[in-house]
Amino acid sequence: MNNYFCDLHIHIGRNGRNKPVKITASPDLTLENILTECVERKGIQLIGIIDCACTGVLSDIRRLIKEGQLMELPEGGLLHRKKVVLIPGAEIEAVEPGGGVSHHLCYFPFLRNLAEFSRTVGKHITNMELSSQRCGLPAAELLSMVSSTGGIMMVAHAFTPHKGAYGNACRRLKDLFGSRFEELAGVEIGLSADLELAARFTELEGVPLLTNSDAHSLPRIGREVNVLRMKEPNFREMVLALKGQNDRKIVANYGLRPALGRYFRSYCQSCEKSFGHLPPPVLACPDCGEEGRDFTLGVGDRIEDICPVKAEPESLERRPPYHFQVPLSYLNGFGEKTVDRLITHVGSEMEALHHSPRSKLAAAVGYSLADQVLLARSGGVELVDGGGGRYGGVASRGEDGPVSEQLLLFS
Repeated sequence: MNNYFCDLHIHIGRNGRNKPVKITASPDLTLENILTECVERKGIQLIGIIDCACTGVLSDIRRLIKEGQLMELPEGGLLHRKKVVLIPGAEIEAVEPGGGVSHHLCYFPFLRNLAEFSRTVGKHITNMELSSQRCGLPAAELLSMVSSTGGIMMVAHAFTPHKGAYGNACRRLKDLFGSRFEELAGVEIGLSADLELAARFTELEGVPLLTNSDAHSLPRIGREVNVLRMKEPNFREMVLALKGQNDRKIVANYGLRPALGRYFRSYCQSCEKSFGHLPPPVLACPDCGEEGRDFTLGVGDRIEDICPVKAEPESLERRPPYHFQVPLSYLNGFGEKTVDRLITHVGSEMEALHHSPRSKLAAAVGYSLADQVLLARSGGVELVDGGGGRYGGVASRGEDGPVSEQLLLFS
């Protein structure tokens, strides 16, 4: 068995015909560029690209298979350069009868399964060229469709306010999925929530929890990652690891600190104020009373409202360890050239963030910047909360210590 870095939520910005796929994603996020980034810079061995059911991307996959750049594995997944395996997937927007909207991640072992799902779900979607489209089906019916076409499904960014299931569609996933709840392959908890917050939800006991990047640009790939123990990276082994079967398992989650998420605390658009200084839950603007469209309920406030009781320590101990991660580009002094130099020297960003010793880091960027990496690795960097659509950041440091008014904002 080996441990593999895994990021299962990566978007496509443009397809091979230079047509937009994820409107808000960078045009540099092409299928080929993502694969190259993971092999040559990130050091991630298993990736989920969740725009593969879009017709243009599906055509790109067929082309790369024909060209020999991708090889379909017997166990599921697509191998590139013998170094990274692509699990093809789709992010789909479900709509409940009461109006609640939520995003879900659907993954498929083989191209035939993906193509069948694309045809089937396409009957409910207006434009299959674009990512994350609304299908008009409730989440339980979407899960049924995914299962019937040979795939698995996870809840995407479950706690975010606009398209997260807990944030926008339900107070309990069991109310959303009913008898199909046990079919869920996992719940994505990153992007504003961590293990301690998610573990408050007792219904998630035993449900695999994932931290993925939701990357909208190449540098953000691996912003949040998982480590899976598997015999080798492929779809079948991934499913076994998610289920914790046959000595396969989720070894660890690496995520941003929740307070850095851009929707962690409630925010009033009318007053242009975030309320991180007030104890949660802040369920309406304390200044103008707004609680509707112009008020964004923060992740931390929503969780405190639904589950105010903290998780029992025993429930945390039964889970894989959760580590906070600060990517290289977010650290003080790490511009593009410095990041490139460090990655070239140590081999990958994952190696730099989690494994390389101080001496090896310093050989590339000097001891001062090497210590920044080690400080981030140990959770010692000073952070500032996010809210209202803006990520938090790392406080910059001058000669006399932290300068709180200068921030490196996440994007």
